[in-house]
Formats: sequence, structure tokens, C-alpha cells
Amino acid sequence: YESKVRISVSNLDLNFIDAIPIDGLKESVKGGLQEMILNVVAPKFQMDLEMIYGADGSNPYRLQAIEHAQSPINKHPVTGQPVWFCNMHNHSRYLRDRRPCTVPEVGMTDVYRGDLSHIEPEDVEHVNEVCERNMVSVMMQTGDVVLLDNYRVLHGRKIFQGERNHAVTWFESCGEPLSQGDSQTGKPDDFMNTLINKTLV
Repeated sequence: YESKVRISVSNLDLNFIDAIPIDGLKESVKGGLQEMILNVVAPKFQMDLEMIYGADGSNPYRLQAIEHAQSPINKHPVTGQPVWFCNMHNHSRYLRDRRPCTVPEVGMTDVYRGDLSHIEPEDVEHVNEVCERNMVSVMMQTGDVVLLDNYRVLHGRKIFQGERNHAVTWFESCGEPLSQGDSQTGKPDDFMNTLINKTLV
């Protein structure tokens, strides 16, 4: 827990940079793209992200959007009890490569320790085994809505046939009033809904 966890949320393979013949220009282009993409991506995801080249060791021109280090243990905002607040088993590339998965490379995720070293397979396998051992299936019907407390429940789905319409809505915690601002455009849920439904689903 002390080493914390970092989650990579997206990959961009910018291999064309390698074709630039002048080293100084190549590094300038890398840095410029790194800053530009961060300025575009971070506000949309509303996450504290860092853009890092080659973090997974597979490609020096792979630019990954990686969350800053966070503890996998959090406090429930109402009860104050310590809770596991990290779905590393879902984001682990090691585990995803061993499951049926149709996510394109740009949407592939991974997990690291706080210093960006890899988390051992046996650790993510253990977290995954504990989660699967405690799963409760909910068979939803047309019109059903399920609300879950994200601090107390990990949620997910199994593979299914048919179309998926992924809708994201952000609620502010503990009954606080919603923040003021533009209620129609530029909302993170609008962006995420479009991204997931048009690109990843």
C-alpha cells in the first residue's frame, strides 16, 4: 500500500516521430505533442494525468496517459471505514491479455506501482481472485436501474450479445449541491459517453 498505484488510461503510439531525421527536432516534436495532448485529454477526463513516453517498456514512442500515484486504500466519506478503492484487477494489462477483450490499443489500460515499476502478476491475480470469489450477479431487465456506492462495491459486467449503450453521470458526494457551470456542453459525461459509445464499444 505504501508504494501506491498508478493507472494508465490510454495509449497513443506516435511511431512517426522516429522518422524525423534530426535528433533535436525529434525531441522537440515529442515534447510538443506531449504537452498538447495533455492539454486536450486531461480536462476531458477530469483526471490528474501525466503523459509519459514508454512507461510499459514496449515502445519508446508510446505516449501513455497515467494517473498520479494514489493509495489503493481510501476512507468511506460517511462511515470513515477503510475501503479498497482500486480496480487494478480490471485495468491490469496482464489480466486483460488473458481474457476475451475487444478494446483497441488506444483504450488499453495498465497498472503500475507509484514509481512506475510493474506490479507482480501474483498480486493482481490475488486481487482478481478475491473479487471474483465475492461476485453477486444481477440479471437486469429492460428499464432496470442499479445505483451502487462506489466506495463499497466494485462493479462490472460479463460478456453479452447485442449493443451496449454506456452512459456516465457524475454525482457529487454526501448530498452536496451540484457545481455551477455550463449544464449542456463540455461536460465530462458527454465526452465519455461519446468516446465509449462511438470508439470503444
